[in-house]
This record gives sequence, C-alpha cells and structure tokens, in this order.
Amino acid sequence: MSAVLPPAEGLFMFTTFRRPLRHQRRLICFPFAGGGESHFRDWAGRIPDADVVAARLAGRESRFAEPAQTDFSALLDELVEAIEPFLGGRTTLFGHSLGGLLAFEVARSLEARGHAPALVIISGCDAPRTIVSAPKPQDLSDDVLLAGLAVHGAVPSEMVENRELMNLMLPAFRADLQVKASYRMDPAAQPLGRPVRLYYGTEEAFEPEQAREAWAEVVSGPVSMSGFPGGHFFVNSARQDVLDTIGKDMARARL
Repeated sequence: MSAVLPPAEGLFMFTTFRRPLRHQRRLICFPFAGGGESHFRDWAGRIPDADVVAARLAGRESRFAEPAQTDFSALLDELVEAIEPFLGGRTTLFGHSLGGLLAFEVARSLEARGHAPALVIISGCDAPRTIVSAPKPQDLSDDVLLAGLAVHGAVPSEMVENRELMNLMLPAFRADLQVKASYRMDPAAQPLGRPVRLYYGTEEAFEPEQAREAWAEVVSGPVSMSGFPGGHFFVNSARQDVLDTIGKDMARARL
C-alpha cells in the first residue's frame, strides 16, 4: 500500500509524529490526565504493520499555549469531529486512565456514525458506573492536588517530585480532572458493539473480574483482559510487554 501524507498536523487534534500513514491498521491513542502526545512518540514504528496516531489535547506540549478543555462532552465532540482523516481500514483505539474513558466514548460515537473501530483497548480505567465522584478540582489547592496525585498514583512519582515541571503541568491536570468530573454516561446510548480489551496493572487496587463485569454492562461485544506487572503506570514500567500485547491484539482484531 502506498503511503498517504497525513493532514497538516497543526490544524488537527491528532498527530502521526510526522510519519506518513502507510497501513490499513491504525492505533489511535488517548493520553492519561495531564499527559500529552509525547507519551506515544516512541510507540510509532514499534507496532508491526500499523501506524500510530496520538491525540493532541489543548493546554499541553505542542498545544501548550491554548486553553485546556474542561468539559467531557465538548472534548468528545472535538475528538470525534477531527478523527476521521486518521481512521484506517482496521482501527484500534487505545486509552490509558482518563484516555480509556475517551477511547470508549469516541468508539461509541464512531460506531453510531458507521465507522466502528476493530478493537478498543481500555487501560487502567474504571468502568463508567464505578467512577467515584471527588471534590471539584478547581476547589483544590496545588499542594492538595499534588498530594492526591501522588497518593493515588495518578502520575509517576518522579514527576510529582519535580515541582518546576508540575507547576507547568498542573493546569492541564486540573483541566483533565474537571473533564472527568463532568463525565455523565448517557443511559440511552447503545452499548459498544465492538471487542474490548482491558489492560491493568497487577499491583493496582483492582478486582479484574469485577472490572470485566462492570465494563460488560456498557459493551455488547466480547470483553477480555490482560494484566501487566506494575501499578497504575504499568504502561511505563512494562512498556515493551504492553506494546507486544497491543501488536498481538491488533493482529487478531477483525471488523
């Protein structure tokens, strides 16, 4: 298949890391709270016979100067409207933590439009009905927010300890927590009819079978699981295992 140049990346919410789109198989990635597209930069070229695409969210990295979105529905609409030029013949959506929730809702929207992905991989993310409400992020001081992020493992510990870095990243974290707090699952929405793979860290406070059952309430397709050594950020500590498993799962996925 001949290579296709991606759309001008500065104009869209997704990046191919300046690589042409060569394959029918695409892995489109959504970052964790406060994260950016750079987390997936070194994934490009490491998934066999697949292009890697990542969401570029406002308020961080290449879009640092733009105000971050704080409403889940508005962010979802922006992502769905921008994603179509990056879809392949067999697309897999991947998201970690908050990104997993985005991947799930983007998949439901795409399915309703007739562009269902072949597979959705939801990593380190609670099912919609089990998401616990928390204090409003805008009401928390920086110190309280940082302490909560550290305790709950929401960001790698080395990042929390770098206060200069965190001062730059906190606005995006705060905005993303507002995004999560604003999430409301539409009870009238159809369950996702595509296969879902749940990834989790074996050292997380997590009951795999309960999680599978909770996700099965909003997914009519098959739901299966893979565990990886590590805590919430096993996507970093077990990165190669994660990439190998993604490649195998994508190779098995069929529309």
